[in-house]
Amino acid sequence: MTDRDQRAGRRWLTAWAVCRRLPEPVAFLLGWIGGRVFYEVDERRRQALRANLEHVLGPGVSAKRLERMVRRGFASYGRYWVEAFRLEDLSPAEVVRRMDFEGREHLDSAVASGRGVIFASPHIGNWDFGAAWLAASGYQATAVVERLRPPELFERFVAYRRALGIELLPVEEGSETLRGVLRTLRAGRLAALVCDRDLTGGGLPVTIFGATATMPGGPASLALKTGALLLPCAVYQGTRRGRWLAVCRQPVEARPTGDARADALAITQRLAGEFEILIARAPQQWHVLSPYWRLPGWQAAPGPGAEKAAS
Repeated sequence: MTDRDQRAGRRWLTAWAVCRRLPEPVAFLLGWIGGRVFYEVDERRRQALRANLEHVLGPGVSAKRLERMVRRGFASYGRYWVEAFRLEDLSPAEVVRRMDFEGREHLDSAVASGRGVIFASPHIGNWDFGAAWLAASGYQATAVVERLRPPELFERFVAYRRALGIELLPVEEGSETLRGVLRTLRAGRLAALVCDRDLTGGGLPVTIFGATATMPGGPASLALKTGALLLPCAVYQGTRRGRWLAVCRQPVEARPTGDARADALAITQRLAGEFEILIARAPQQWHVLSPYWRLPGWQAAPGPGAEKAAS
């Protein structure tokens, strides 16, 4: 680990400690300010989010409205970090109390089937709170996560998530993580995947918001292999601070035809269509700060947490 990584780790852990000590209204104000500062100083990610939201909002969106949504996107991202830092101080009962749920019958019906459930979400709102709610509500959940930079920040996230009762599997461990997810689904439990972004370069092509992008094929392959139900879902930040709204759509069922690749492509396209609906509901909360539809010459710039893809 470099000295730069160590300094970055100390800064993030200090911010974490400060956010936990502040009164809730002050902490949320700090998150809003931090998001707006991020918007002002990081032209590269500002440009990326602007391009992404232009696709989502459509070609008729005015420049004024687009930029307003970009600013709100960065403010939402700042709020996300404050929520993540303060989550461990909420009791399980408080986590449940602060969540409203639309479509819970789809989740409970899928769990009751005993077939295993893949909770598939885009990077929207606060997926960490969704995982905490699952654990607090008595669901046995396994989450696949991407390692954060710097390592100290990732280790801190791992410690508190495991304390919530969530099993974590790092995506970088490849076959070992796959075996862990298969065990979870074959036991009839729930696997949480944040899966709108192709992080490996080996994703499947889909049409989403009228343009071609790639999404991970893993959720579709897992559903085909195990018979698990694929539930498109999202956890949105509420209009009131410290409140959240979970939305669970009807399951996407895998019906194998014998052509594994064609089946995976079809299921992934259906999932992309569901993600369109979920993202369009609150586009300013879609926290994808690198080009989703790749721009020529783009190279992701390193930065603590900026490429976070955790569940």
